[in-house]
Amino acid sequence: MEILYKKSLSLYLGNEIFDVYKTATQGDHNHLFIRQGNVLHGQTVFRTRLTFRPHSIDSMTHRKMTLSLVEHGSKIKKVKMLTEIEKNPENKRQELLKKEEEKLKAASRRQNQQRRMREKAHSKGLTADYLEDRDRYGSDDEDNAISLSAIKNKFKNRNGIF
Repeated sequence: MEILYKKSLSLYLGNEIFDVYKTATQGDHNHLFIRQGNVLHGQTVFRTRLTFRPHSIDSMTHRKMTLSLVEHGSKIKKVKMLTEIEKNPENKRQELLKKEEEKLKAASRRQNQQRRMREKAHSKGLTADYLEDRDRYGSDDEDNAISLSAIKNKFKNRNGIF
């Protein structure tokens, strides 16, 4: 019976232990270059690749790696909904024009109403009811002021001249 022993490699880095796995590389794109001034000098071609993994799940490196993966996986790309979209400047200009037109129409309506009120007042003219109140003390007025006719009558009765 033949017993084969497999070589294993380990890397001790401080208190951490890493298992080293060796695999053959495929392709011819694994080179090491060193820069000297403005020139790159090729040093070697890698034929094997080394992978380092924590030796146990209790190591600090393993915890950091799993936390990093959990945080990266739990980050959900969120879409921010914009509730108010900036308005088109052309629309803003049109809104300002509409408001200005409404102001002009309102001013025109006020002027027309005032003109009609003046015309109505002029068309009535002076009537007997306007010149002489029905009762002597002007009780028809809202503020209970004495009318012009009541004052005339008062002086007419006293002096007899007016």
